[in-house]
Amino acid sequence: MNLMKSEPDHRLMIKTFQEDFMPHEKLLMIPGPTNLNPNVLQSLSKPLLSHTDPQFYELLDQIQNGIRYLFQTNNPYTFAITGSATIAMETAICNLLLPGQTLLSLVHGYWGNRVATMGSRLGYNTNIIQNNKFGENFTLIQIENALRKYRPSVMYVCHGDSSLGCVQNLNGIGKLCHRYNCLLIVDAVVSLCTTQLEMDNMEIDVLFSGCQKALSGPPGISLISFSDKAVQIIKSRSNMCPISSFYMDINLVAKAWGLDNNNVHTYHYTPAINLLYGIHAAIREIINEDLSKVIERHQKAKHHLEKQIQNIGLKLLIQESENRLAGITSVLIPDDIDGNMLIQFMYTKHDILIGGSLLASDPNVPKFWRIGYLGVNADRKKINQTIESLQEALQQQRNKFKAHL
Repeated sequence: MNLMKSEPDHRLMIKTFQEDFMPHEKLLMIPGPTNLNPNVLQSLSKPLLSHTDPQFYELLDQIQNGIRYLFQTNNPYTFAITGSATIAMETAICNLLLPGQTLLSLVHGYWGNRVATMGSRLGYNTNIIQNNKFGENFTLIQIENALRKYRPSVMYVCHGDSSLGCVQNLNGIGKLCHRYNCLLIVDAVVSLCTTQLEMDNMEIDVLFSGCQKALSGPPGISLISFSDKAVQIIKSRSNMCPISSFYMDINLVAKAWGLDNNNVHTYHYTPAINLLYGIHAAIREIINEDLSKVIERHQKAKHHLEKQIQNIGLKLLIQESENRLAGITSVLIPDDIDGNMLIQFMYTKHDILIGGSLLASDPNVPKFWRIGYLGVNADRKKINQTIESLQEALQQQRNKFKAHL
């Protein structure tokens, strides 16, 4: 048997590069990424700076202040990291924990399980608590029982879980964690700018988010902030045992951002400079609209979408209204509808994309779509467009089914 590879024909390979790649624009009514704000899109083409240019350091300072505004915090250790929100998630875990310490993850859906898997792979003792009812909030009593039982050094909670479209009430959780000498990590990837969130007042130790959701910014860059208490613990632990990751070592990231070194910026890695332009422009758009008004716009969009969904005879996955997340709504797929075919119809016929489920492989989870309306798409007109396309897709499938009877 001849296992030798044939010589590659590079002429065929490079033929595809004779024209610029230009995707056809779609309306991204998905859990993310969302469509870019036009001003953000324009910012990505600004002239490239060196990461050692004083102008670049000025950009970093402005971004830090912008993130502090979004997070409602005064934390000095506040940064944007090159990488998606998953890298921010891992950064939070590996900086706060030493090998052998315990991580507790509150599992609503996909993301709590991801953190638990991540913690186990990094060598930490990992425990979870999970509610049986979809989208149900964890109570302070449940959390305290878990803290007392597992005595974790760190606890993770997803404020807005995009896999289900549910939101967790954070009031009192930070204070409760600190009573048990536990640090609190909060995942605000979707809840940032869609739901009221105040890092300092809520006693959150590490808060992280992404740029490609309600900020309507570019994917590939994440936001993270560490409380003074978290920073003190990181510094004391890193003296005993180095942070397990070089790239995500917050001590090194801080020096690259001009902290802990008398405003001298030390090289760590070459950042995604054009994405930093993008996040700067995205934050500026939020500031110009006002953060409270952006949150209000998402809340109004949520109520409008929910009403429209119910008007066309569909049901929502999360039963309690107060537990439903703004920005992403989960809709049950009727028994007579092929959910994937409907998504494909909307995509090809109307250039509108809605999301499927991250939990589709779990037989205990009902089938549902996830409709996103994040950032610039938290707009009544775009929601109405989506509902009209969805309604047409439902009718098309049902008519086709009747024709076969």
